[in-house]
Amino acid sequence: MDKDSAFTLKKAYDKDDKVSIKKAQNMLESSELVSKLLTDPKQKPHTFVGLRALEWRLLELCEVPYTHTLDKVQNWLEFLVNRTSISEGFSLTGERNGLLACHNAIITNILLKMGYDDKDKIDTGINWILDYQNVERDRECKWTGVDLFTKWGGCMKKTPCFYGVVKSVKTLTEYKERFGGSKKLDDKLHNGLEYILIHRVFKKLSDDKPIEPSIIENFYPYPYKTNIIETLSLLKVNGLLSDRRCKEAIGILKQKKRPDGFWQADTSFMKTAWVDFDEPKKPGLWISYIISELTKDKYWT
Repeated sequence: MDKDSAFTLKKAYDKDDKVSIKKAQNMLESSELVSKLLTDPKQKPHTFVGLRALEWRLLELCEVPYTHTLDKVQNWLEFLVNRTSISEGFSLTGERNGLLACHNAIITNILLKMGYDDKDKIDTGINWILDYQNVERDRECKWTGVDLFTKWGGCMKKTPCFYGVVKSVKTLTEYKERFGGSKKLDDKLHNGLEYILIHRVFKKLSDDKPIEPSIIENFYPYPYKTNIIETLSLLKVNGLLSDRRCKEAIGILKQKKRPDGFWQADTSFMKTAWVDFDEPKKPGLWISYIISELTKDKYWT
């Protein structure tokens, strides 16, 4: 397997190797993966589906260091913010009623990872999470936007959507790393992490089965769905991989290792917008690297 220059840059960045902006941009320009990621999605960006496609593309670009320095990425980022920012968070419809928990968290996280410099905008997404994202069952959500309760089966009914919790907790973690915490943020973060752990990372509380079949499938990067790779990585960042409730999820990842020593992506997503980092069902450099970062933890063994 040939190593794309974006993959080489990712590993160097994670090791804190010093790479100049100019060198990084040269590596990005020579990357076949980045070239694909910078191709305009087929959907028109002024529609809901088009904005979601742009959101996903930026979500993937976040996984490659220094892409925020590219003019096209900056233009996409400004377009997404201008179209989705409302006074209380981010909505793909551009309206209050259209705000959904997962997309508010994802867009806020994109801004954080891309080094977006308008903190007030970022704070609207964070404050929505702090004020309205439930991380416990049987809690009334005081948000009055309609789609949160009616779209896709309801994000915040008796049981909050697990995807929304994971994406929101991940975003709070990113925010705390960049700007520091507060009692309100720390409490929400703690409770959200505990909500993930009581589900043993991927299970329903009612019948001990996976929350969804896809949650135990391997894929990277992560769209609005989550899986055990993303969630265990989140728990590791927060120093919780040693919790016994992670053990079963870790075991599933161990079992998925291929005889050739690699892991593979099990699935892909919306083909017209998503760019595969690794070809599904084949040994994957990217996904193996991400999982290998988890295996470095002493609690993996």
